[in-house]
Amino acid sequence: MSAARFLTAEEATLLSHAAERWLRLRDVELNPGEYVHELLSSATLRSSKCTRQDIASINWTMEVQLSGCSAPKEMTLVSPGDADIALGRVSVLTLIGLNFVGRVVGSVAQIPSAQGPSQAATLLAARRCTALERSRRPARIEPAKPLY
Repeated sequence: MSAARFLTAEEATLLSHAAERWLRLRDVELNPGEYVHELLSSATLRSSKCTRQDIASINWTMEVQLSGCSAPKEMTLVSPGDADIALGRVSVLTLIGLNFVGRVVGSVAQIPSAQGPSQAATLLAARRCTALERSRRPARIEPAKPLY
């Protein structure tokens, strides 16, 4: 199975900024910045006109089959400010989010585990989360204030 990643400009920018902050950390055993750096260096940047419906992206709900689990798990990839585990919204900057963002349906990711060896997880399906799309409001632009 291909390990190709296809990122939007928004995702690439978010990951790039996070990697820069993480790589500035010192004296840490595991640094996700190194993983994200590798991810970004091998990823393909998607056109803003890309209409593929089989890629895990921000504000997309994924169906994931974890090895050893009988039923698939459903979760939605979101930006860090929208994360809410109770609602099944997982930040793209978590281990699960980093392992699935930009992956194509059918891809298998290795999710690190604190309890032992990593766990294989297969991306079974991806679909746009219309509830999140409707709730997104355009950014409000404040008028500039005079300097004097």
